[in-house]
Amino acid sequence: TKTGDKGTTSLYNGERRPKNDLTFEALGNQDELNAVIGIAREHCLLSSNGLEKMLEEIQSTLFDIGAAIATPMDNSTIEKLNYVKFSPKYTIKLEEW
Repeated sequence: TKTGDKGTTSLYNGERRPKNDLTFEALGNQDELNAVIGIAREHCLLSSNGLEKMLEEIQSTLFDIGAAIATPMDNSTIEKLNYVKFSPKYTIKLEEW
């Protein structure tokens, strides 16, 4: 990244925070959940149980959630906030399943 390692990393809006910030813990947890779902999806494909498409959609939504987490609402531009705005349609769809 050519910024040197001073114990910080940047969010989507360019703000730098310590690497132990809770935002990065949340992003790491989201990433690990996505990895586990990927393994589950592979098992679904092998067993042909029909759940793989749902899991693929959940994984895609998790990436959107990660983008929203990485964009603090209190100091990001309106353009960045609009780009990562999380639609309630995802929640509705999950509830319908």
